[in-house]
Parts: sequence; structure tokens; C-alpha cells
Amino acid sequence: MKKIMTAMLAAALALAIGSPAVLAQDTALYKLRLSLSLPDLPQNQDLPYRYPTMQQSLELSNNFYDLGYRGIDLLGDKLIRVDEAGATPGKLLLNKTAKYLLSLGFVRYGSELPITLGIWAHEEFHRAVLGVSGVNATNGNWLLSRWDGTVYGVSDGQLSQLKAHDLKGLLYSYVAGVHAQSLSTQTNLLNDFYHKRIIYKNALYLYNAWYTWHYLRFSTSNASNTVKVDAPPHENLDPVQRDYAGADFTAWAYDMFSPDQPYTTRDPFPNGEGVNRRVGFSDLSPEAQDYLEKQERLSLINFINPAVFFVNSINLGRHVSFNFFGQYVPTHFGNDIGMLLPVRYRKSNLLLGLHTYNNRRQTFGGLEIGLLEKALDKRDRLQGSLVLHAWVQPENQSFFDEKGKAGGAAELNLKYSLGRHFSSFVNVAGKTRGWQAGNPYLNKNVSARVGLNYDLRTY
Repeated sequence: MKKIMTAMLAAALALAIGSPAVLAQDTALYKLRLSLSLPDLPQNQDLPYRYPTMQQSLELSNNFYDLGYRGIDLLGDKLIRVDEAGATPGKLLLNKTAKYLLSLGFVRYGSELPITLGIWAHEEFHRAVLGVSGVNATNGNWLLSRWDGTVYGVSDGQLSQLKAHDLKGLLYSYVAGVHAQSLSTQTNLLNDFYHKRIIYKNALYLYNAWYTWHYLRFSTSNASNTVKVDAPPHENLDPVQRDYAGADFTAWAYDMFSPDQPYTTRDPFPNGEGVNRRVGFSDLSPEAQDYLEKQERLSLINFINPAVFFVNSINLGRHVSFNFFGQYVPTHFGNDIGMLLPVRYRKSNLLLGLHTYNNRRQTFGGLEIGLLEKALDKRDRLQGSLVLHAWVQPENQSFFDEKGKAGGAAELNLKYSLGRHFSSFVNVAGKTRGWQAGNPYLNKNVSARVGLNYDLRTY
């Protein structure tokens, strides 16, 4: 691991001061930007079901959102025809309003369809963390299985083993679902900031922020108690066929505040086998209730995002533009509260991120810096990106840790143009022990992905 991290630091130096090649400058307007990792190792080997991995499911979800937005752009222009060179301001506004309303309906209701969109990715993120812990689960929001927004195929015995012997993995699996929404905003916003778009995904960012807040609001309300009672009569009598978590956040708070309590101390399943996996807000201790209500308030940080309010770039003169967005991300030890700042300075794409990692009583810090898509040859066919992360997180990755431990990660991406529309990429990432968004491994890990990009643009 040390050798790999050292090599990546050397690569950062090479990117920063290496060849005299100019930095890439993208002046195109993009209609589509698609990406897919073909092998993603070691997840394609480690996961019991092999495919898709956490990153592959994020890419598939992003691709389908991109295709959906492309369709909305074309449909909006059909419904309200405009010639931007001669259209009146009122007609242009009507055209853009129609597209936004269409996109709002798409992300709100389309995301729940049993295809590779938001809720499907949410369930795949649950599966990825469970898979790294050796549990083979099934996505219940997929047209080839069933359409009910669950992850099933997990027995009470497996959950009992996770609670007793891999609590961090169990807690991570509960909150990993909403990481799909957080990373959807992050990856799409950064992509669209550095590469100007025909249509921007403002409604998607609003929906993703709303989704996490709304889920926490439900979890802290009496509705979670009602569902705990009303849902079991409609659930399968076989525990393996039931959703493994019930309400993600109440299960998370319940097990996080009672790490030594056996999983089977949950209430019995009414008129059936096993336990009632659904935890209501009233089942939580007063301390856990207070904590969960605080998380609901903190999730409003995700709305601190100018792109939610149609500000996709803030320009400071001719050579500098930037944006920023806040992130609240629940973790197995508490939460990560961060602020990301993408910057374009002249021809450079830069990224700065500040993080605080919080458990029950302690707060630790983190930093990420990135240099993205630097041209490595004069023809701009080969580009390199490197992002470095440094953090202090709870020493034993526990909710109750009093001390922190330093760690970090590095990600190097090389992209090679194959022609007008296609390019290939190789991505290598390494991390120390600790939690990193988008990575299902909590121990040290080295991952590699190889894939293809497709771009449709106009100049």
C-alpha cells in the first residue's frame, strides 16, 4: 500500500510540473456524456454476485439520467419551438420552464422505476457493502426481480452474524443507500461544471437533497411507528424474502446506539418467523432519537448548492469560474459533513474539498485536492486526473471512539481519445483503512477500473 501511495504522489507531481503540454480546455457544449467501467477489480471478484459494483451501478444510473435529460431537451424543443437567435425572452423562458418541469417529474417519479435510475442504484449500494461482508443480497427494485424498493435474500442468521462480528459493515450497509443519491449529485455536478451542457440537471440535485432529508424526516416521525405495524401483514412469511433493513435510518440508529445488543432482541415478526426488521422511531432510546433528529436537520446542508437554484457556474472575470456545494453523508461511525469547491482557472480544472468526520462526541478533519483532465500530449488525446484525500477518522471506525487516526486515498485516471465520440480510461485508486464515499471497503484497498466513455457534443 505504501508503495502504491508513493507512486500516486509521484504521479501527482508529474501531472503538476511534468511535460510542457498545455492543460486541456473544453469549449464544447455537451448533449451526452456516458461512461461505463467494464472490469472493476477487486469488486467483480469479491462480490458474491460479481456485477454490478458500487461504481458500475453509479455509472449506469448516471448514464440513464443523462439519456433521460437528452430526451427531455429534445421533447421540450418539440413542444415549444425556439430559435435562440431570434426567440423572445418570454418564449425562451417558457421553453426552459417546460424542460425543468419535465425533468422534475422524471427524477421524482422515474427514479422509482425498476430500471437503472436512482432507487435501483440506492439498493445496489446496499448490496455492494453487504457483498463485501460476504452476504449475497438481491435488488428488489429491478424489473427482473420485483418492484418494491427492497434488498432481500438475507436471513436473520446472517444479520445476527453481522451485528455480532461485523457491526461496522452492517451499519455501513444501512446508510450506503443514500450515498448513491449523494454521489449522483457530486459526480453529475462536477462533470457538468467542467463540461458545459445543453441542459443541466438542476432538478436531479434538488431531488437527491430532498430524498435524504425526506427519508430522515419519515424516520423521525410517527409514520415509522405506523409502518412497523402496518407493513408486516403484507410481507412474506419467509424472512429471507423480506427487506433486510426496513427503514434504513432507524435501523442504523438502533444498532449504532446498542452495539452489544444481539440482533434478535428486535421485536418478533407478528404471526410469522424471525424478527420484525422494521424499527420505529419510538423503539429508539431518547439519546438515539435526539441524534436522529439532529441528522434530519444536518441533511438540510445538501440544499446548500447553487446548482439546485439554477446557478451552474459562478464567474469571476474572464479566467476564473467556480461553484460549491455542501454534503451531509451518514456513515457507519456517524457522518461526514463536507464542502466541495470545483474551480476552473484559465485552462485548469481544479477541485478542493473540506470535510469533518463526526461520531458521537468527536469531530475530525479531512481534505481533498484534485487536478483534473490535464492534457499529457500536444494533440490532447491523452489526459490525466489525480485526486488526493487526507483524513483523520475515528480510530477504530466506531461511533464511540474518542481518538482519531490519520489515513488517506488517491485516485489516478488516464483517458485516451479513440476518435470523435469515444475514449477509453484506466482508473487506479488506493486507500488506507477508513471510510471513503463510493468505496465499499473499510479496510485498506487498491482498486482498478477500465472502461469506455461516449461524448456527444457540439461546438
